[in-house]
Amino acid sequence: MRIKGNPVWIAFSLFSLFSLFFLIAGFGWAVTDVLHPPSEGLSHQEPRQEKSNSTETALLLTLGDSLTRGTGDADGQGYAGRVKESLRKEHHRISAVNLAVKGQTSDQLKDQVRQPRVRRLLGEARWITLTIGGNDLFQNSGQTETIDWKQSEKARKRYQKNLETTLSVIRRENPDTPVFLFGLYNPFGDLGQKETSNRIVGEWNRTLTETAEKFDKVVVIPVFDLFQLNPRAYLYSDHFHPNHKGYERMADRLLQAMEEKAEEVSTDAR
Repeated sequence: MRIKGNPVWIAFSLFSLFSLFFLIAGFGWAVTDVLHPPSEGLSHQEPRQEKSNSTETALLLTLGDSLTRGTGDADGQGYAGRVKESLRKEHHRISAVNLAVKGQTSDQLKDQVRQPRVRRLLGEARWITLTIGGNDLFQNSGQTETIDWKQSEKARKRYQKNLETTLSVIRRENPDTPVFLFGLYNPFGDLGQKETSNRIVGEWNRTLTETAEKFDKVVVIPVFDLFQLNPRAYLYSDHFHPNHKGYERMADRLLQAMEEKAEEVSTDAR
């Protein structure tokens, strides 16, 4: 009958205390795991982010003048449309925004890239292409084969400042995306005073290249030679804008530069 006495209740009380202790300890460990998860568990989440990024839509942003609009191309694609279709075959999820304006000068482009919507697109773009300078040169120096040297020099200095400002804005909004800047060509290379016009266009191209070299990841796409040897084969009937074949050649060169830049980035990342 002593079994039902105090020793049994003492044992029962001790058992209850131990059970309560383990319950509290277990709860404490559970709270610790929630508030301070193990570092190993977090490390497995990083690849998921890379995988989700690979499915995001890549933006091709094209800026500039009538060359980027595709003026003179029979089907209206220009180089920008051809490059977009080529990129789509490889990346599939491609969106393209063409903000080029016919007749646009470097003064106008400088103001355009400062607009809030354009700045947002610059920040989102994966590729940025640019044609600018032809209207500055030929509107201010003469739209025929006769180019005024003094007027050209004055316009060139202004163009240099505008181009530098434009590239500065682009780089500020997006430091990493490559910018592909087309050089200038001479549409009057087969007409009178071609030596003078070739020399002036050459000076402008040097200015363009030297300005581009001040910025990281700005690639100059030369096109002077395309229209130099046989301009009539690649120029539209207005003898100023490229034709269908001319835009094809421009697109080919841009795609080649894009591929080389992508390989360079891939090599640097290794």
